[in-house]
Amino acid sequence: MPLKRCTKTEYKKRVCAAMNYISHNLDQELTLEEIAKEATFSPYHFHRIFKAVTGETISEFIKRLRLEKAACILSMNNTKNITRIAFDCNFSSSQNFAKAFRNHFGMSPSEFRKQNSKTIITDFDENLFFNSGNNNNSIFGKTLDIEKKLKMNVKITERPESRVAYVRKVGKYCKKTCEPAFQEIISWAIAKGLNITEKFLAIYWDNPEITPPEKCRMDACVTLPADLSINNSKNVQIIASGTYAIFHHEISETEFQEAWFDSFKWIIENEYECDDRIFYEQYNNNPLEHPEGKYIINICIPLRRSPFSLKK
Repeated sequence: MPLKRCTKTEYKKRVCAAMNYISHNLDQELTLEEIAKEATFSPYHFHRIFKAVTGETISEFIKRLRLEKAACILSMNNTKNITRIAFDCNFSSSQNFAKAFRNHFGMSPSEFRKQNSKTIITDFDENLFFNSGNNNNSIFGKTLDIEKKLKMNVKITERPESRVAYVRKVGKYCKKTCEPAFQEIISWAIAKGLNITEKFLAIYWDNPEITPPEKCRMDACVTLPADLSINNSKNVQIIASGTYAIFHHEISETEFQEAWFDSFKWIIENEYECDDRIFYEQYNNNPLEHPEGKYIINICIPLRRSPFSLKK
């Protein structure tokens, strides 16, 4: 009887499924058995398989993602209690959290929050993002120059659940990483006979200001018709339904980072809180066909109404 084989592509696909499961359940106690089940591997060897594919043990991966989630909360929320953040990120105590955070980031959570708040203000040219007037009803006492523009281009809406096929790349968020992923998923979509005008998405799982660039995960996705059956040739995942802020941008290749920054500034100004669901970009055109070579995109940020006020 021939031995059952598992290709490198199949290994990667199944490990991606495990990574996705972990990312969606960071606030839960996760066992090796349930993670291995998501990847359809035996628990006995899965921890070795996971490290061979990702370069990290499962526990290292979970701990890093929880610390990076905490760092994101600290960077976006100047008022939330640090002990509460520790428990929300599934650390057993504030002491364990503080020790792990210092070991990972080289500073305490409160030092990180203080330093990050300074970075938000000083790393950008204020003349680009704030007007000169003082407004006590806006964050940091100033009003965004882009506020009116974004109000014309943002929509808060309920989005249904959608199913996407995806290609994952790990590395610095740049053209060198993203372009091959999109070339692969577009070629697959064409081979499947999908309408190439179907919306393509990019999912960015990690914050490149916190996660080491070589560990950042990016998925190039194509939305699948509800009636399309997919075999084991491609990774498939679900983008959850819920409330999203949809930011419409028409930008050049060099303006993606600024578009994300502007979108988050709008969220902060308008006192919304981001949810733990997937953030993604939705592409609405082929930039090669645009007269100015611009990308027409939607930045889709999941929301829940913030229980606290950020206004001073």
